[in-house]
Amino acid sequence: MQIGETFHPSPKMMVLYSIYIIIIIMPLFAFGGAMLLLNVFYIKEPLFMPIFVGVYFIPVTVATLISFYWIPKYYKSLSYQMTESEVRVEGGVWWKMRHAIPYSRIMNVDTIQGPISRRMGIGAVDIYTAGYTGQGGGSGGPSIRRSEAAFMHVENFLQLRESILEIVRGRPLFGASAMKAESSPAMLDELKQIRALLEKISEK
Repeated sequence: MQIGETFHPSPKMMVLYSIYIIIIIMPLFAFGGAMLLLNVFYIKEPLFMPIFVGVYFIPVTVATLISFYWIPKYYKSLSYQMTESEVRVEGGVWWKMRHAIPYSRIMNVDTIQGPISRRMGIGAVDIYTAGYTGQGGGSGGPSIRRSEAAFMHVENFLQLRESILEIVRGRPLFGASAMKAESSPAMLDELKQIRALLEKISEK
């Protein structure tokens, strides 16, 4: 990964999300099948099956199909970039989000791997800034404080973390050097004026 080069999540991300969906829908379909079998052998209500299929199976099936449709769209929407001055993250299928975080604002960089993503060799790089207290889950799931931006589901996540930290270590926090450079002449003039005033007082 080069400075200014746009990169994307690993294609394994689509497999990971598909596994997540299967884990969620398998109990739902198992419950639905058990209810139908219960009706066939015990309840024996003629109207139960068409009502249950319409109220339960059809919504679950539609939601599953929409989820599988959304996965590749979301994968293609994600893009990451490290420029000379900031980190950029873009993504979103229906609602587009764009984050641009200057290196001078970055306070902490973490890596996160779930049990399945660890098996697949991918992880996330969460980027935290001072004073950012967004609610909800970042790439690591629900939490009190989430990252402001994240490189999600990348294979070289450890290398990316070190690259960001290396750049951040070489830069002052919140542009401190620029503030110092701007304030030093003013402070020096003020000290000179105080010294001159003290010399006048001492002469008297």
